[in-house]
Amino acid sequence: MDIIHNIKVVALTICLVFSISVGFAQSNSNRISLGVGALYERGFDATISVEHETKNHNAWEYYLNGYVKYAKDKTVGHITKDSFWHNYRTWGLGIAYKPCVYRAKNAYGSLRFSGGIGSNTKKVVGWANVGYEQNYVLRHGWQLYWQVKSDVCINGKDLFRTGVVLGFKLPTCSR
Repeated sequence: MDIIHNIKVVALTICLVFSISVGFAQSNSNRISLGVGALYERGFDATISVEHETKNHNAWEYYLNGYVKYAKDKTVGHITKDSFWHNYRTWGLGIAYKPCVYRAKNAYGSLRFSGGIGSNTKKVVGWANVGYEQNYVLRHGWQLYWQVKSDVCINGKDLFRTGVVLGFKLPTCSR
């Protein structure tokens, strides 16, 4: 029941952001983004962030990240609800610097260098991240993006993980 409640809270927050943010896009502004992805080996990733764009599409991003690594349930031989959600999880906060390396009319690409700290519910873990993010600019300042990322984990169950993230960005009120 807690998962359904959390999904409702996230959905309500996204709806609130949608209703507030329409029509306020401008350069050097802030954006709220949501991305989900699949990572090697057997992991899923979700990130909520606030991005502050500076000159020439360079940006700083402040993010909250959750990661789930699933496994087969050894008693039944396949993935179950418990083996998916309760195998290994991490939560963390971080900051990323994203210098722009490619610009076109309605798209731009950035390298992504970040670091984060969090928990796996038993101990403190940390991450260093390197990746590439491609953004596509839509109407009213909305953006779609895909990201290739590689994490080096410190004090975690995974030493190295890599994958692809898909997401969208919404402009925030700047008036």
